[in-house]
Amino acid sequence: MKRKGTKNFTYTQRLQLEALIKAGVHKREIAAQLGVCLATVYNELKRGEYTYKRYSYTDYWGERHYKPATGYSPNIAEEKYRLNMTAHGAPLKLGNDYDFVRYVEKRVRDDKLSPAAVCGEIKRNRPFRTVISKTTMYRYIAQGLFMGIGSEHLPFGQRKKHYRKTVAKRPPKGTSIERRPADVLLRDEFGHWEMDCVVGKQNTRNVLLVLTERLTRYEIIMKMPNRKAATVVQCLDKLERRCGKKFRTLFKSITVDNGSEFADFAGLEKSVYGGTRTAVYYCHPYTSCERGSNERINRDIRRQLPKGTDFSKVTDKRVREIAAWVNAYPREIFGFSTSAEAFASAVAAL
Repeated sequence: MKRKGTKNFTYTQRLQLEALIKAGVHKREIAAQLGVCLATVYNELKRGEYTYKRYSYTDYWGERHYKPATGYSPNIAEEKYRLNMTAHGAPLKLGNDYDFVRYVEKRVRDDKLSPAAVCGEIKRNRPFRTVISKTTMYRYIAQGLFMGIGSEHLPFGQRKKHYRKTVAKRPPKGTSIERRPADVLLRDEFGHWEMDCVVGKQNTRNVLLVLTERLTRYEIIMKMPNRKAATVVQCLDKLERRCGKKFRTLFKSITVDNGSEFADFAGLEKSVYGGTRTAVYYCHPYTSCERGSNERINRDIRRQLPKGTDFSKVTDKRVREIAAWVNAYPREIFGFSTSAEAFASAVAAL
């Protein structure tokens, strides 16, 4: 038997205690099996105690009679334990720093940043005397200490995807990702991009063409009237004319999926000035993880344009605003600097 003062029960131990009590095991034996002292067992039974009606007998007229009885519930005990723990710990770090609270509420609610991004931004710039960790930030939001922020303002949690093993039924429309230089995977070199389409409401034709630079996570978003391969080529032609001769330096390679909008391999690679403007590589079928940066930033775009949005009603100005918002988002991978800053540094270093 353990000496008095053993730590509190875990939830698993509470479930074991419930089973042992129902089996009629003596409390001393329970204490020995669970590795706690006898006093801890009694205290735990008192914490999870509840009253219920237990059948007693049926009288001559067929009426059932009950009498009050007490039992043990591991869920009640766990809830009381968690509630008591909230009274422990250090005092709130917010104090009376109301400017800090208002700033966090504005950035999360109005500017649609995650609490983690706001924490990193504040630590990087230190505009306030209050600095808290992202864990504390989420805890304070859950406790309701930020009155202007609720769960509806937080980014939705992403379910873990279960990838199925697939077999390609046809070769890629162009150069396979298997032939892409291995150093592109290391993200050490600037100028390698991933490209995808973000679709809008069903039965509508307008889509967004998005390009993500792998090193800086810089995003380019272009609105297209449809998902035709010729339209994608026209967008790249427009982008090349905007960049001029620098295009080949800025866009060394582009990795795409096997969608029909990227079927014109020759048109994607052909420069409007003659020759080849970039190298295009095709991912394996059903392997979006090979364009991980693209998929991750598509989630940020969806925070501004949720699924079911009719892109025909989204103006080009709004698309530019969303691209600027994505590129100005503080990212933990860059020490909470932005993709725009990383992109500008990379271009200046060319």
